[in-house]
Amino acid sequence: MAVKTMEQNTGTSLYSAGWHELTISAAKYDTWTNPTGTVKTYIEIHFEGYPENMHLRIYEARNRETNIEFKIANLFRYACAGIITVLKDPTGKKPVIQYDDEAENLVGTRINAFFYKKTDAVSGNEYSRIFDTVAPVEQETEHIIWTADQVTKLKASAEKNFTRVKEATVVDVPTTTVKATTTSDAELPF
Repeated sequence: MAVKTMEQNTGTSLYSAGWHELTISAAKYDTWTNPTGTVKTYIEIHFEGYPENMHLRIYEARNRETNIEFKIANLFRYACAGIITVLKDPTGKKPVIQYDDEAENLVGTRINAFFYKKTDAVSGNEYSRIFDTVAPVEQETEHIIWTADQVTKLKASAEKNFTRVKEATVVDVPTTTVKATTTSDAELPF
């Protein structure tokens, strides 16, 4: 017998389901037009150590009451990217973050991203995707501090959002059976 070695599988591969701390390697804005003609801006981000096809697109989302965009803004806030200053609001309750939303400001920053498994409808093969609600990593910067407790709460909130979205996309389509009847003396339609 010979002495051999093998890698120990830790179950934490690059594509395993769950939270991954990622470093953004590239980011760019683009737009998408849906079939009704509505145009939505999105930001596409790529990550160090992952191939080009393993990217994340975060589409703009606006508050229904204020019309303020929050989904892409949260990406910059959680990544601590482009932050210029934190201003005090007049009430003193909620600080206002002033930031530069240039996509290049995201490069080199870190976020927590939630990976999930999806099954291809045609082939039946399973593959990994990244959910579009991210969370910060524990860090302290000049303007923003993300504590372990805050990160844990934001991850839990993102997972709750993932479950809500996942359940909303499951569609139960009722099936009906149609019986075709023919008689021997009926004319064929062709």
